Amino acid sequence: MYSAAPWRRECWTIAGLLVLLWIIGLITGLDGWLALAGGALYLAWHLYYSWRLVSWLGKQTKKLPYHVPGIWGYVFYRLEVRKRKASERKKQIARLLKQFRASTSALPDATIVLNRNFQIQWVNDVSGEIMGIRKTDTGQPIVNLVRSPGFAEYLEQKDYSEPLQLVSVINHEKRLLLRVIPYEGDQYLLQIRDITERHRLEMMRRDFIANASHELRTPLSVLQGSIEQLEQYASTEPAFGKPLERMRRQSERMMRILQDLLILARLEGGRHEALQLVSLTAVVNEVADEARIASGSLGGHRFDVSIAPEIFLQGTREDLYAAISNLVMNAVRYTPAAGDIRIVLERTGGGARFLVSDTGPGILPQHLPRLTERFYRVDVGRSRESGGTGLGLSIVKHVLERYHSQLEISSIPGKGSTFSFQLKQDELCDAGPRAVASQ
Repeated sequence: MYSAAPWRRECWTIAGLLVLLWIIGLITGLDGWLALAGGALYLAWHLYYSWRLVSWLGKQTKKLPYHVPGIWGYVFYRLEVRKRKASERKKQIARLLKQFRASTSALPDATIVLNRNFQIQWVNDVSGEIMGIRKTDTGQPIVNLVRSPGFAEYLEQKDYSEPLQLVSVINHEKRLLLRVIPYEGDQYLLQIRDITERHRLEMMRRDFIANASHELRTPLSVLQGSIEQLEQYASTEPAFGKPLERMRRQSERMMRILQDLLILARLEGGRHEALQLVSLTAVVNEVADEARIASGSLGGHRFDVSIAPEIFLQGTREDLYAAISNLVMNAVRYTPAAGDIRIVLERTGGGARFLVSDTGPGILPQHLPRLTERFYRVDVGRSRESGGTGLGLSIVKHVLERYHSQLEISSIPGKGSTFSFQLKQDELCDAGPRAVASQ
């Protein structure tokens, strides 16, 4: 409808008008008055359509007269085109928003949209059933409605890589799993899932393992006692010597598995022993001494031990001993005779660090992510031969979680492995009068 160069066309129109007025002025002798009248009309024309544009922008008029000639017709036409496109986009966004709300309302999980200040922007219907948060709560900070220190700390830490488990604020029998997903514009999507049934089944599984392990210890202890008695008479019956030895080894292995299962069930069940001031230095020294003794029966290793003095923390000595002993004894079991084992406990700028490295066969990269799974073994035959239960690193993982730490593993196949963990400064304590009791 309009030229690709409307401004140039407008300039030609003005030039043509001026030439016409000049010619008429020459004929009539009124060239000055005609120029003045023409300029006034042209200015009035611009002022009128400027007023129409301002009225439209102020919504006093609903439609622009884009059919007028000249530059204003082009301006009004382009504005009308943009208005129509904006209206279409607005309708499309409204349709998408409606579909989003319909889909999120159909989800079995509570879904809440939060702004950068964690104020509620939108909620679906399920949020009322699970969390007691309804659409009328829009605009409120969510921490005012979910009164849990753990939840407030989780939001403020800005690290949402791991979900948070929480007890429902409206029904303490319900267990919830919360996940925060940041997205564009400093917004957050909070998804809340009811995992009560899953949690109940998990607790039943843990209780079953703990109860079964506890019940099996008694008959197994009787079997071990009977085997020991029979071994006393094996000297008169050489044929029974080897079978009894195998029975004793396997019964001892079963007892170790049951003991590890009981420790793991306690750790996974969240049952905490009374905390005490524990000397981590003393625990590592004790484990290192036991490792040297165990190493002697396996052909001997070269030990490099470096243990910092006076490192204490509030915790459970039994758990810390189990974690450190599993790491060190694994190095002893899997490192060939005359190999090197390094044990380090040191202070760092951020707390304390424990490390054990060996010159064993190493671990292939594909096995590393699964090493802390229960009963996962890189080499089943070799692990059973060495007396491992397949639960040691899982115990280590759960113990470290209680101290807000995690196991770090690095390994080079054929050269050895390194297992380490870091304790933050706020997990450590100064030595006090109770330190002697913990040692």
